[in-house]
Amino acid sequence: MHHYKKILSFHTSFPVFILILVNQCMFSQNTRMDSIDISTVEKNIRLENPYLSFFHPLDFSATSFNYSASKQGFKRVQSPDKAEAFNFNSQGVFQLSPKIALSGRLNAIREKEHNVPFILTDERTTNQSFIHNPSYFYVPRPADWLKQDYNIYGVVAYRPVNLIIAQLGVEGDFTKAYRDADPRPKTDRYLYHIFSKIGLSWKGHTLFAKGKYFNDYKKNDIMYVNLNTNVPSNDSVYIRYNEGYGNQYKGELYSSTEYKSDGYIWGGEYAFNNKNIHLSAGYDYQYSVERFYRIYSYKEPNEKEQRVYNKYSGLRTDKHSAYLNFLGRFNGYNWASRLDFWDQLDDNYNYALQYKTYRLHQYQLRWNNSLRWFNSRNESQKINLDLLYGRNRVKDISVVLDREINYIQYALGYEKEFRLNSADKLALGAEQYLYIPVHKSFSYIPYQSTRENVFVQKIAIPDYGYDASSKAGLSLNLKYKMDRKKIRYELEGMITQNWLAGHQYKRAVPGYNGNANFIASFALKVFY
Repeated sequence: MHHYKKILSFHTSFPVFILILVNQCMFSQNTRMDSIDISTVEKNIRLENPYLSFFHPLDFSATSFNYSASKQGFKRVQSPDKAEAFNFNSQGVFQLSPKIALSGRLNAIREKEHNVPFILTDERTTNQSFIHNPSYFYVPRPADWLKQDYNIYGVVAYRPVNLIIAQLGVEGDFTKAYRDADPRPKTDRYLYHIFSKIGLSWKGHTLFAKGKYFNDYKKNDIMYVNLNTNVPSNDSVYIRYNEGYGNQYKGELYSSTEYKSDGYIWGGEYAFNNKNIHLSAGYDYQYSVERFYRIYSYKEPNEKEQRVYNKYSGLRTDKHSAYLNFLGRFNGYNWASRLDFWDQLDDNYNYALQYKTYRLHQYQLRWNNSLRWFNSRNESQKINLDLLYGRNRVKDISVVLDREINYIQYALGYEKEFRLNSADKLALGAEQYLYIPVHKSFSYIPYQSTRENVFVQKIAIPDYGYDASSKAGLSLNLKYKMDRKKIRYELEGMITQNWLAGHQYKRAVPGYNGNANFIASFALKVFY
């Protein structure tokens, strides 16, 4: 019998408030067709900063239904072999009056993952090279997962007088995940953010001060049918506890676990706006501590059940971020650009043993660009260019493991519309992707033991082989666009294939058969 913690009434009233805000933003506006073709870069900048409507009025609303399926021939270990996902997304920005503007987003995802090994939480290494908190239980046996995620986001901007601009926003995220084989966990995650910024504006120049508070709660219940879990008679279902990047321990008992985290972000921003240009630059500092608790339950002589919370480890995060946003319109060309840099340091501390076990240092420089223009037939053309340079280094002193990867990555895409008639268009697009490691190192020395370390041999080394190998990819997309009474309907199909171009992964995973990764998706989008 499992006993689940009651969630505070805030977790129910908070999403309701956001849903009302998003609903106002999505469905209360007059239909307009002038914003349908804005880029993803510009949409994200406007969603984060609805106050831009005071300087550059542009409302947009979009709702989409998406299905995607993926199959990975090569991957990081703690990722699924295959996955299918259904996604509902609604987002938009709307200016209610000369003094009030809103932005909002509602996102719901249902995902089925196949054959995920070595982890009993819902976090994955598919798009990142590490598990954020290295304290968790795991088993070698692969199994399928069902995951559901709901995200609600909303921001209101208020300009009482020309001199003052204020924004207040909230975001909530709720995730559930189930594993369909023993050991059989159920995970729950509740995350909310409250953020604001206030600025002084004069002749197009605005100086903001901003801050954010967030709270993150994750619970992981492990249900197991074998009472002899501490005896590794069946290695495939033997529960282990991992701490750090390369060390694992025999758990005292299988049990439920919790992660509790809170923290803050503060920073500042400068923005300049005129008729054709938006330019903003800002800095953020984040501090947070995520603590890992083991929970044990027992019954007293009077049959009353008690729960003991054992604070076992803590992960401290220090993160510095800087960014530069640009929106410009000149001579019929629309350019949206976003440059951001962040530097993050994570330290894991074991409270029971009173020492640090793990350190992650990573930084990343990313530049996203989109250029769009129309020809004489009102057919749009788009060029997207994304550049990325990153570094991450993981040191685990408990097993003397040191891993470092420096890499560059780029994606270049082009899309063109073809007008079929006055109301219908066809769009074709292609994007090429390349990942290249420019520096890589991996050092491992067993500590106080000469026997095989399962985590290092079966997870750390193959993951390093994946990240140390070059990769290339190609995406093709086809869109059919229909304009009906100031509403645009869009059908989109996309296929993506990624190839492994390096030999490091093949050496680390001898059973790799050389197959590529494949993703296919289909979407119905409505712009109004």
